[in-house]
Amino acid sequence: MYKSILAPTDASHFEGPAIDAAATLAQRFNAALHLVQVLAPPLVANTLPHVPALEIAEQDLADERRERLQKLEARGTELRAGSRIRLTTALKEGNVMHTLRDYAAEVNADLIVMSSHSRGGLSRINLGSVTDFLIRNTHIPVLVVKPDVSLIDGATENAGHQIIVPLDGSAMAEQILPEVVAFASALNSTVTLLRVLTPQTYAQRQIVQPGFPWWDDDIASAEAYMSAHADYLIGRGVRAATHVTLNDDVPTAILDYAVRARANLIAIATNGIGGIRRFVFGTVADEVTRRSQISLLVFHPNLQASTATLDPASAAGVATRS
Repeated sequence: MYKSILAPTDASHFEGPAIDAAATLAQRFNAALHLVQVLAPPLVANTLPHVPALEIAEQDLADERRERLQKLEARGTELRAGSRIRLTTALKEGNVMHTLRDYAAEVNADLIVMSSHSRGGLSRINLGSVTDFLIRNTHIPVLVVKPDVSLIDGATENAGHQIIVPLDGSAMAEQILPEVVAFASALNSTVTLLRVLTPQTYAQRQIVQPGFPWWDDDIASAEAYMSAHADYLIGRGVRAATHVTLNDDVPTAILDYAVRARANLIAIATNGIGGIRRFVFGTVADEVTRRSQISLLVFHPNLQASTATLDPASAAGVATRS
């Protein structure tokens, strides 16, 4: 499915798992891997008498550019030696966020793989902000790899690799499913579709009656909805299960369940700004991304370009990207 994977780097040891994951995915998808580093403009201050600040800045920038390019190319050589992948390296200059967004478009990236922590070059702009910017300002899935948890380990035959996919009943949330099919197939994963029902969405009269089974009909409806989408996954060769839970704190419910299930990945769609009616999914995705100790696949679908919705019966409605 993926043909062009973008992996931003700042040459820090924190990003090792993310770069390794990008290389492994490039190999499994037979995709091109683009390893890119952005050198942000320096802040110039004229503090030495009789020495032009611009001259100092230009020399420092040239030295830094040379050093970073050498390290970047060395990292590329390591990755090429360790696996059969088509890899290119690029050192860009400019605003980190905008430069990465533009370079992703330039190489037709259909997946971005990033670490959630950064030191060095990208620390001038917090990497969390860079990740958030790319999620909100592109329609490219962003794989956020946590530095202390390996995404790929265990993703082999007969291993218990787990992907958790929260759904809220909206067509927007369902747009993550084709991405999940690709990942589950590449990583030999079992997928669990998770639905969190929130008491706030129901009538106060029902909530205040402790013994009243107000949730029965809603759980049955949610289970039917989830089962239909599980059938979509199963029809594409993916092992799938479903789980419905009740909680008034949706992000916590998702994260707690992911921990209990020993998940390797949480895959979640976001509208990029927050504000799905009954289920404020953009906000939930932000909170899950910020708090999760588990790697995440976050996708901001372009619903204007693709208005199809999932029809589980025919499995013909999930919007796919070329």
